[in-house]
Amino acid sequence: HYFLQFPGWEEIEQQFRGYAKQKGFGVSRRCASWKSSVSHTKDDSDKEKGIVKEKRNCLWTCECYGVPERRRKVNGAKVASDSQLHEVIGSGVRKSKKCQCPIHVFASVNKVREWVIRREVMIHENHHPTPSKSRTIAYNRKKLLRDHPHVLTQANVCSKYGMSVAQTYNLMVVQRNGRGRMPFLRKDLNDVVAKERKARTSGGDAKAMFDYFKKMKADNSDFFHVYRQGANGMLQDVLWVDARSRATYEEFGDAVCFDSTYLTNKYKMPFANFVGVNHHGQSILLGCALVSHENSDTFEWIFGNWLECMGGKAPIGILTDQDPAMRRDLRSTMSDTCHRW
Repeated sequence: HYFLQFPGWEEIEQQFRGYAKQKGFGVSRRCASWKSSVSHTKDDSDKEKGIVKEKRNCLWTCECYGVPERRRKVNGAKVASDSQLHEVIGSGVRKSKKCQCPIHVFASVNKVREWVIRREVMIHENHHPTPSKSRTIAYNRKKLLRDHPHVLTQANVCSKYGMSVAQTYNLMVVQRNGRGRMPFLRKDLNDVVAKERKARTSGGDAKAMFDYFKKMKADNSDFFHVYRQGANGMLQDVLWVDARSRATYEEFGDAVCFDSTYLTNKYKMPFANFVGVNHHGQSILLGCALVSHENSDTFEWIFGNWLECMGGKAPIGILTDQDPAMRRDLRSTMSDTCHRW
């Protein structure tokens, strides 16, 4: 393959990853050098000039390429000696895949802007990949999920009916007659579901909502709102209660209904609300929430924050649906409240 020419580095990477998938090893894009150039428009005005970075060369390797890093970070600082590593970290350090395998491909751009393979080594050392190991490579598992959107569709349908990602994955395991037949892990499914939900909440809608909350808080300091994010920074759950609802709860908070059966069309995030009844028999709104999952952790967060918003005063009775996770969390957050469904 020496001096083979390609129109771009993406084609080289695609071919190398395809070869790696057949042989059963993972690929890492190690490093690349870039060249900056100034782009000009037709009028060549200074305002229209822009700096363009172009990749000039790139190195792809087997994921076992190189040697393990002996230094480890401890409290933000790197420790290097074996005694320090043993004393501070012990045996809990994850074993590195690196075993000095020399497999690599190096390519660069020629004078006519074509990518040319300059160097390659295709003989493994110190490990023995087989085609069956291909399904254990993280890149291959995630690519499979991207190439099969029906898996994400099934996860969304299950989420609509209150199932968590873990429960959805276990259902898929049963459908495929065992965990050993699954081509991806639960973590992979969780990642792709989180990414898809984050994409749905992009476009400024979340920002617009929080800007509105800030305006409401500025107009009335009794307006309450709280939210939390997932580990990847995605907006996860939101709870808000306006000043009128908080004041009304003081008088008509003896009996409350928590309804989580609504579903927004655009984001497929369940909308839940707290509703009471005034002395005229009219429904009164006592709080609203957008939730990412209808599971125990989410309900505990919703009920706990709503109760804090209401000054710790729990209702005498609360009516909900038949979700078992909801019943458990109500017992822990509102132990003296009579619960019916």
